[in-house]
Amino acid sequence: MMNNKKTKFALSFVAAAMATTLPAHAESSNFLDRLEVNFLAMQNFQSIQAKDGAFRPEDEEQSSGFGRIRANLMLKFHINEFITADIDIAEEPNDFGGGDRDFSFHNDFAGVEFDLLGLYGKPSEDENLTLRLGNIGAAPFQFKGFQDGADNQGNALIGNGMTDYATAENGVQLSYTKTFDDGVLQSYNVAGHITTSSFGEAFQEDRGFNYRLQGTLEFAGGFKAGLNLFQANQGDQLRFENGIASMDGLTTTNYRFGDGENYNFSASPSNERDTHVGIMPGLDQSIIQLNLAYQPSDETSIILMFGQSSDDYTFADTAGNAVAGITYFGDSDGILDADGTTYDATSVIKGDSSVQYFVIEAQQYIIPQKLYLAARYGEAENTSDLISQHDNTVERLQVSAGYWFDEKTLIKVEYVNQEEGVNSGGQIGAGFSGFTSELSVKF
Repeated sequence: MMNNKKTKFALSFVAAAMATTLPAHAESSNFLDRLEVNFLAMQNFQSIQAKDGAFRPEDEEQSSGFGRIRANLMLKFHINEFITADIDIAEEPNDFGGGDRDFSFHNDFAGVEFDLLGLYGKPSEDENLTLRLGNIGAAPFQFKGFQDGADNQGNALIGNGMTDYATAENGVQLSYTKTFDDGVLQSYNVAGHITTSSFGEAFQEDRGFNYRLQGTLEFAGGFKAGLNLFQANQGDQLRFENGIASMDGLTTTNYRFGDGENYNFSASPSNERDTHVGIMPGLDQSIIQLNLAYQPSDETSIILMFGQSSDDYTFADTAGNAVAGITYFGDSDGILDADGTTYDATSVIKGDSSVQYFVIEAQQYIIPQKLYLAARYGEAENTSDLISQHDNTVERLQVSAGYWFDEKTLIKVEYVNQEEGVNSGGQIGAGFSGFTSELSVKF
């Protein structure tokens, strides 16, 4: 719980800041008319076990229990008709560093957006050109919900997919949308961005940029299609010696794992992201993903996602031998040895690493706006050049039910099962299964 003195000081500081920034003649009602505020809170309960043969044996016998509550404070400021600023302040144990001891709020997402057509005197109801500066959200998937701390009500299931590759970094984005009143094509969108590979600041020598180009088409009848291209160029930071380079101190792409999930294991800190597929170092990483959706109504949704991600470098052990992912079993005379297991590999060698994957997700309301069922199946294959193509697949099945107590209160219950082959790049080592749930509010 936050210290009372610190709480009183923080509230006084916010009030003083608001008072000093308002013009002397402005009324508080005018300020509040231009401010949107949302507070989100989420509590989860899980009963999940790693399977026999996991990297960390202690994960195979876990207790059921409640996770740390997650909380988000979202503020949106309408500076004028064509300029808005936003900030999401969040306490997320699985998103920022600091391990289990870090109970504090952070800037999770913030930026300023400019309606360029409006600013230049050409506002339009059927087209929009938006420039965003600040934190840029990036994900190759479309048409489905994303989970970020307590912000989970747009996600029919629990957590994000194992190949979602979603993150936020610093940079600039330009997005253009055009809508049509009639015809087969209802709207299209084109967006592009450039970011640095950091949520903080990174100016070291040879640190490159990340690029994204996205296109979306929406058709009459609920059909949608989207294509996403990502490219990073962080590999020039590497310094090789005897064919091996260390990633210590380097900036890598944040989307190499994606955002934190809400499955947690006792042998790792609560900020670990160890349920995603950890195949690529995230240096010269590229992603191409095709998304298809059929959403004929608010009650029914089917989404298909096909993608491939690759990197010019492969994780390696200290001797320079290629390994399947950032976490891997040690090898003793050809026998897997848990004592030599590495959980956070930092050595890389030149050689293509890659993963091919597909995901299908569906949601159907049994009682409109009240009760729904949802399922997601994903499969990812480690197709890296230097890795054995035997037993190289991760599979995950999620089946959920959600119930809305009212329009702002949602409970979700889910069964999850993940299977990991020895050469798959999975970070648990054998997979996991169990039940989890989330109760969330937004007001």
